[in-house]
Amino acid sequence: MRNNMWVMRLVLALYMISPAVWAQPEKYPSKPVRIIVGFPPGSATDTAARRIATKISATMGASFVVENRPGASGSIAAMMAAKAPADGYTLYAGTTSEMAINRPGGMKIQYDPEKDFMPVAFLFSTNPVLISSASFQGKTIGAMIQQAKAHPGQINWASVNAFQQVVADSFQKAAGIELNIIPYKGTALAMNDVMGAQVDGMIGYPAEAAQHIASGRARALAIAGPRRNPFLPDTPTLTEAGYPGLDLVVWGGIFAPTGTPAAIIEQLNHEIVAAGNAPDVKAAIAKTGSEMRPYSVKEFAGFVSSEIAKWDKLVKQTGIHLE
Repeated sequence: MRNNMWVMRLVLALYMISPAVWAQPEKYPSKPVRIIVGFPPGSATDTAARRIATKISATMGASFVVENRPGASGSIAAMMAAKAPADGYTLYAGTTSEMAINRPGGMKIQYDPEKDFMPVAFLFSTNPVLISSASFQGKTIGAMIQQAKAHPGQINWASVNAFQQVVADSFQKAAGIELNIIPYKGTALAMNDVMGAQVDGMIGYPAEAAQHIASGRARALAIAGPRRNPFLPDTPTLTEAGYPGLDLVVWGGIFAPTGTPAAIIEQLNHEIVAAGNAPDVKAAIAKTGSEMRPYSVKEFAGFVSSEIAKWDKLVKQTGIHLE
């Protein structure tokens, strides 16, 4: 009888302590992870996110799936990601537009870039390029400016996001011209209309435009950067064309909803940085005229903070208002 009582007590004690002793934290990731992108397939952000997603799916043992939710300069996707559970299973591929420009530009966004998101890892950066249709009469940046001065407001220029609008507005003020800016939901749509001469030109990125420029269906006029892009070596910078100070860089990064466990953030950063350093990924990035920086979580957070401050000032200086 006494032995039976001791057995019962032992079983009860083990039952009481088993959750603390035997419970193990769930391995992350144990199910698919979605990466929300605010632009259509084929955009620079989408391309970079898919490249990294493929790599870390293999190394982390679970699928990382890119989900495109374009619209409102990326703000629709940002809002979705901000409201998602902070468990590491929803990530957001944010860019300069959504994280640093939309808010000071006056857009009525339903998320706070600083309060609703935690920076995870740097994804890519590149300088924009001014592109015209092959049939546009201005074959150089100088000739394009002359055309714009002769026909103010009559040159149609496509713009996909807030960053591109800031670049276009800054360029117009520096050159003393007026373009007719036409908003587009995605780069592919804008590029198709440029190649079809439905619009005269657009602000784009080397990764998205190089093949069309090489085929002769579009023309690169100038790079808005401090130096020529090795992917478009014959394209001058705006500084070379006589318009210094327009060295504008667009970047993208991976973010998580605020409250996501720090251990998951660090794990993701480690895997994404490792993926970016892989020879095949580095080669692919180089071929798009972009670069990836191996920032730690702390370094990337500092970078984002400085970019928010920089663009807040620049947007207010340009006086643009985003719809």
